[in-house]
Amino acid sequence: MERQLEETIRLLDLADDRLSVLVATNELEPSVKKALGELASRRQALGRRNTELDKLKEQRRQLVEDEKRLRDNLAAVGRDTALYKQTLDKLGETEASITTLSTTIEKTAAEIESAKEQLQAFVSALFL
Repeated sequence: MERQLEETIRLLDLADDRLSVLVATNELEPSVKKALGELASRRQALGRRNTELDKLKEQRRQLVEDEKRLRDNLAAVGRDTALYKQTLDKLGETEASITTLSTTIEKTAAEIESAKEQLQAFVSALFL
């Protein structure tokens, strides 16, 4: 006598390695495997975006540290020196880079939120 096995899984809480095992198994119907494969793909893309956001935030943090160091250097050098002008120019470049990165961070964070919402909608629409 064959017994049907039923398992309830919260797809959004499923660990990536467990999801990979489910996608690789031959025990699931093709439609379920396809849906789980799409879920895995979307989650991987979201993970890459989160990694990218973390890198951008780290770059900005380093630039903010550089900005502080440059401001300290400006205070320590005479205003009428070539070093002062060079440091001031570098400070301007650093501030521009911080502004650009901040904009990119905001955009990336918004894209991540949108991707999370789309992932939630995808999972909610599944009928497995």
